[in-house]
Amino acid sequence: METVPCPITGSREFKPLLQAPDRFDLCGKSWQLAQSTESGLVMLNPRPDPNEVAAHYPAEAYDPFLYDGNARTLRDRAYLFAASLLLGRKAQIVMKGFGKPAESAKVLEVGCSTGRLLLRIHRDFGVPPENLRGVELDSQAAASARSAGLEVSESDLSNANFDDRRFDRIVFWHALEHLHHIGEALDRARKLLAEEGQLVIALPNIESRDAHRYGPNWIALDAPRHLYHFSPDTLGKLLEKHGLSILDISRWLPDTLYNVWYSEKLDREINGRRFGIGGIVRSCIRAAESLAVGRDPRQASSMVIRAVMMK
Repeated sequence: METVPCPITGSREFKPLLQAPDRFDLCGKSWQLAQSTESGLVMLNPRPDPNEVAAHYPAEAYDPFLYDGNARTLRDRAYLFAASLLLGRKAQIVMKGFGKPAESAKVLEVGCSTGRLLLRIHRDFGVPPENLRGVELDSQAAASARSAGLEVSESDLSNANFDDRRFDRIVFWHALEHLHHIGEALDRARKLLAEEGQLVIALPNIESRDAHRYGPNWIALDAPRHLYHFSPDTLGKLLEKHGLSILDISRWLPDTLYNVWYSEKLDREINGRRFGIGGIVRSCIRAAESLAVGRDPRQASSMVIRAVMMK
């Protein structure tokens, strides 16, 4: 276990915020989330160190590591089907605003899992496979991506070798909140960006309506795998520290459905209540309420941030 300072200010002054369960181990320990008194950033502290954290990623249950070869249940197959329907929209978000021929585009995804998004960018936009690179620490997921023809580094971003390549898009799709060495990763990402390149970052929003509603049982807390919990303000501060600035922020609405559904299930399980018809109805009502919130990303369950190098 390790206790770390705020990555924005370097301060070790925190106030306790809440205790969050591990959704895969409800009989185990709860995890302390604390808020920096200087920056306002919410983070897991103390937390598993880099050598300990792999034990908290159950490959048979962790959705990002699912692929056709290990999807065993109807629920797994339904998740993969839904994820495949969204890949096209994700690819459009990544490539938005790219004004040059797609054949020249170079894309890097950090935490690429099995490479589904990179492969969809190749299919939909014609970006050559040799211009697509991935970084993935999970050996099984990385092997699946490589078997599909992608070049994937099984290391963290700071240590990956890209042969002096510069990328037009660097994607952190639900990856930034997992990184132990988040400052080093952002410094490396800035150095790897092409002159007009963009970072595309998707992550949960700790200021969202459903985060406040479900509190410690909000599924997107995902302790102890999510190390940081950002708002638009705290993410902007962290990016600025590393020479990056936010270009725009938008909502990623599909995560609202996922987060509300599984938060409701978790909340009921912890409180000894069946999910059943009542849980389904309540989830639908609460998801509709969250989706009805205006376009302000401060209330969205999940945000997509586009960032560029500061001039």
